[in-house]
Amino acid sequence: MADDLQQPVAAWAAENSAMERFETEAMPHLNDIFRTATRILGDRARAEDVAQEVYLQAWKSFERFEPGTNCRAWLFKILFHCVNHHRRKWFRFPLLKETEEFLEANLTQPEPIPEHLTDASILAALDRIPADFRAVILMVDVEEFAYKEAAEILSIPIGTVMSRLSRGRKLLREQLSDVAKAYGIGTIAGEGQGA
Repeated sequence: MADDLQQPVAAWAAENSAMERFETEAMPHLNDIFRTATRILGDRARAEDVAQEVYLQAWKSFERFEPGTNCRAWLFKILFHCVNHHRRKWFRFPLLKETEEFLEANLTQPEPIPEHLTDASILAALDRIPADFRAVILMVDVEEFAYKEAAEILSIPIGTVMSRLSRGRKLLREQLSDVAKAYGIGTIAGEGQGA
């Protein structure tokens, strides 16, 4: 009888220990995962779905996570896997409607020049660059992963990370150059070169 009780108690203790480890190691990164998902997808509702999927997949496979390794990098790898999976699903079943609201929301119009450089203008510029470049910039410049970690998370070679980072930064500089000129940033340096 005592042996019959020890097995369920041991199983409960192991699960409780895994739950505590998950809570300690994985949950502190929830805001980072959600913020990055929102930046990549550009839609808060889809980002919420993807973030939930990331943590569901992480919980299901937490026994394969090696304690002492980088849990944050592991979660970001799951994030990019989930984002790619959801993108394929969404592109298979587009929900586009040619309504007036849809057209108003998606028609491009020249943006007014802001009086002050804000995080919103930087984020908007980031959103305008292609997704592959944006993902690398988010991993390396925003989330501060090393090139090697970013390569593992995104499942691409490290050379591709470096190339996309360089090209992505260039595109971001180009996106922000007009805003910078409006603030007089870069005009003095340009005048000094001509003399």
